[in-house]
Order: sequence, then structure tokens, then C-alpha cells
Amino acid sequence: MADQSFSNSARLRVPARGFLHGSVGVEQIRGGFVRPLRITPAQLRVLGSVSALHPGQFRGMAACTAGITLEFDTDASTVAIELRHIPQPQGTRFVHGEMAKADPKSVSMIEDFTVEMDGAAHPYLQYFDSSLYIDIAGNSGRLPGFGDRHRFRVWLPVMTGVELGNISCDGSFIDPVPARRTLLVLGDSIAQGYAAATPAAAWTARIAKLLDADVVNQGIGAHVFQPFTVPRLEQEPFAVVIAYGENYRYEKLPLSRIESDIRAYLDEVAHVFEGVPVFVVSPLWHNEQASPSADPECLAFVRLLLEELSVERGFTFIDGAKLIDADPALFADGYEHPGDAGMAQIARRLALIMDDVLGDEQARRERALELLKDAPMTAFPLAEQIRRGVGRVVVAEKNVIFLKIDERNQFLYALERDAGRNVLASCVEPTELCMLGRVALRDAQYILGMHRLTPCYLAVYEKSVPPALDATLDIRVLDRSFADAIMANYTRSYEHSKEELEELLDAGTFLGCFDGGELAGFIGEHPEGAFGMLEVLPGSRRRGWATALLSAKVAQHMARGYVPWSEVFPDNAASLKLHEQVGFSFYPAEGMTFMNTPAYD
Repeated sequence: MADQSFSNSARLRVPARGFLHGSVGVEQIRGGFVRPLRITPAQLRVLGSVSALHPGQFRGMAACTAGITLEFDTDASTVAIELRHIPQPQGTRFVHGEMAKADPKSVSMIEDFTVEMDGAAHPYLQYFDSSLYIDIAGNSGRLPGFGDRHRFRVWLPVMTGVELGNISCDGSFIDPVPARRTLLVLGDSIAQGYAAATPAAAWTARIAKLLDADVVNQGIGAHVFQPFTVPRLEQEPFAVVIAYGENYRYEKLPLSRIESDIRAYLDEVAHVFEGVPVFVVSPLWHNEQASPSADPECLAFVRLLLEELSVERGFTFIDGAKLIDADPALFADGYEHPGDAGMAQIARRLALIMDDVLGDEQARRERALELLKDAPMTAFPLAEQIRRGVGRVVVAEKNVIFLKIDERNQFLYALERDAGRNVLASCVEPTELCMLGRVALRDAQYILGMHRLTPCYLAVYEKSVPPALDATLDIRVLDRSFADAIMANYTRSYEHSKEELEELLDAGTFLGCFDGGELAGFIGEHPEGAFGMLEVLPGSRRRGWATALLSAKVAQHMARGYVPWSEVFPDNAASLKLHEQVGFSFYPAEGMTFMNTPAYD
């Protein structure tokens, strides 16, 4: 009777349909109820036709309300949402059975709704046969209509569907929340959110919050690439994510049919969403031992085909294996459907990749500098490079910053292991990397196979005036005409191609000292801006040229407003002594580690 007593005292009663987000429309049902739709009627006609692989399954899962939310602002102390469930689809019962095999308690912990108040999960919920009740005051006894304004986001069920009637409350107002930009997700059961403990735990819901978007979640269990099912939406999405392919594990289809369907589907997406960024995700890691595929070679074919076709159409291809670790513990059924921790990992990593493509790099650069403002000297190389405008800031978050200069020059600074792991898995090329600090250092070895570690001292010139330098010395900026001479005399010339060296010379990064008009030595800098490539030619050594070159380089950088710095190998005693003589400060070698794979030497 609690629902009836509240219904009698409610001051406001409004139709729920006016508060929907992530819906492509509604179907009017008897008694004033509506059924929110995430699949358009035109799509459903194809999905339920004889051309579909599993029309009955598709119709059942299409009726689920995955990704759809009710959102409103109110000052009420209690809100009731009138609703009724539709029958649970067979696909839902199947996956719950698989989850129960892995963990008998897991299914009982699944919740149909997630209610968020002001961005945080709200615990005071009650569900009766006909309504979902939100006790905003938490039984505090607050008088109705005298509360604070709060924003609510109610995530509807992922694995079943509901019909909605009215929203009732005892407050003085209930206002709709303006629509956000739309993220369209096209996928299968993993995109739909199978095995998520609550609707908001699905990766599609998580990434919508990370990107501040409304998600139109068109993930359908057992679905694959099917032509003529691409939706036409009233509001054009800012991005489209396509995540099919997993179910080819279970379908005995000729490769020619699979290729034809994928080509046609991606062509349709390119046509319907011309100019919209599209992200194509290949199948995730799968525990093959626990659940063998009908044809493992088919999945390898699909992955390569998706990459090839994505490049042809200007889409961003994402290797699904990068989005979640190869760990059965991250999968609720032990082999295929991610649990909450796996869902969080997918969303976090996918958001990093999407932000790199869609976001404002200058805004990330400014955010990184703000985050690094009070960072220890361990992060100095990163801060100095970003301040100089070097490279591209790919990630700038509270616990991790990643700078990419090129495929061979990458810098990562992490304060929290999971944040570092997510960037390592999704953003870092498995070539060469400089890790600043030791957080996630072992993860770089594990995830990327970077088992060659070279620690370096960080040497920084922190004085306010440059070192004294004899003005009569002939020290000049070198141009590319000196490339051959440098290649012939630099001890580690094998680390650079002539073309790379010429680019550095064109940028004016090399200084040369001349004795009697002849080149006696040179100093340059690496692409990241650290001093390096210091060499004095035979016959000119022990005359002070090394000190002069390093001092001149310091003066050059200070004149540009830079803080001079070098990376010095611990076993390079001569370089350590030289930097000390010129006035550099040293920071421990464990703070900076250069890494690469053995195959990349």
C-alpha cells in the first residue's frame, strides 16, 4: 500500500516520455503507457525478417531498454516512476545461466535500474509491482517541496524492457534535462551490456558519461554485420562506434558471405553518417580454452578485414584486444561477456582513444601543464617538452599524462597503476618509450613486451645565468651540409637515419665548434629536446671543446626561454663529470627509464 499512499500525496504527475534520453522514439501502449525504443521500426523490420540470422532473438533483445535513461531536476523528497516490465527475453535467460555457472551468486546481484543523483549512485530505492520509488531525502523527514534542487539520471534495464507511465513527485517542480550530444553504438551483446551488474555499469553507459553524451545503444545479443540495418536518426551523432564480429565464433558462414556483409554494412555507415567520425572495434579477447570457437581462423580474418576496410573508408580502427586484458577474471561468464571491472576497462580505454581523435589537443596540453605544475622533478622532462610545444599530448588526466612525439619517442608519467595500464594498452606504440617514475613500469614490460630497460640520470641546468664561455671561440649553428660528417663521427650514429639527422639540422638544433676553420666537434639534441650527440673529433680532444659546446648549448636554450636538460646513462662517467663541471643538477636514474622491445634494437 506504500505506492498508493504516495500516489495520493503526490503534488506533480507528468508523463515519463518527456524525460527520455538515448531513445529513438516511443511506442504507444494501452493505458497511457509508452514503450521506449532504442531500435527504429525500420531496423526492426529487417532484424525480424527471414534475412536475419536469428530474427526471434533479435526482436526479443531489441525490446530491451539498454542505454535509455529518464532524466530530470526536482526539489522533491520522493519520486515515483510508474512502469511495468515486459517478459524477459530468452537470450537474457541464457546469459544469466552462463553467469551462474561461473558464479552462482552473480545473477542475484544484478539490478534492473541504476539511479544517479547529481552524478553519484543513489541508494534509497524501492520497487513495487507498478512503480520505482526514489527516496531522495533518505527518510530524513524533510518536508515536500522544501528540498534542494537535484539532478536525476535513471538508467533503464539492459537485459529486459519496460513500459513507462507517469512520473509523480511531492516537490514543487520536475524539469527535463536538456539533451546532450548523441553517441551511437552499434554492436552485439557486449555492447548491449550483458552481464553488467547495473545498467550504468555497461561500457556503453560508462563511456557516455566519460564523454558527456547521451548514448543510443543499439547493441543486440547475437548480432553481426547485417546490411540495411544502419539507423537513420533525427539527431546526427557526434561519433559512431561499431563493435560487431564476436558472434562469428558461433556462425558457420562462408568467408565470402562474411566479407560481403561487412563491406556492405560499412559502406552503408559511410553513406548515412558521412562526415561523422566512426570507430570500428574488432572482437575482444576471448577465453578460447573455456569456450572454443567454431572457426578461430574466421575471427583472425574478420579482424584483418575490419582494419583494411576501416582505413579505406577513413574510419578509426581499434584492436579490441587492446581494450580489455586477457584475464578470465574480467569476464562474468569466464570467457566472453565482461563483468563490471572489464566493462570499466573497455570504457576507459576506448574513451582515451576517442578523445585523442575527437578532443582538443591544445586543451589537453594546457590541462597537462596545470596538472604538472606542482609535480616532482621526475616529471620535469614531460613538463618541459609540453611547455616548449614539443610532440602531441595524447592523454592529460589527474593520474597519467602521455606525450607522443613520434613512434620512437613517447613519454609516460603515471601516478596510479590502473591509469598507467589503460594508457599503455590503448595508446602506446610497442616500439620505444620513456617511463618517468616507476609506477606501471612492470606493466609496460608485460603489456608491450618492452623488456630492454635503460635507466638514465636526469641532468638539469637550474641556474639563472648560463655558464661562462670564451667569446672568441668559433661555435656556429650547423646545417644539413654537415650531416655526413656527423654520421661519420658520432659514436651512436646507428640510432638515427640520415633523414632524421637532416631534420634535426634543419631545425637548428646542432652546434659545431671549429678550429682553424675545420669542424672539431658538435653537439645536438634529441627530438624531445634533451641535449645529446656530443662528440669531439679525434685530434681535437682534451682542449676544452666538450665543455665549450655544452656551455654554448645551455646558453642557446636559455636564450629561447628553455630549461636545459640532458639524459645521461649511469655508466657514462665522462658525460656525468662534464655535466657536473658545467653546473648541472642530477636526479636519480630510477626516475627515468628508456624501454624498447628486443626486436626493436
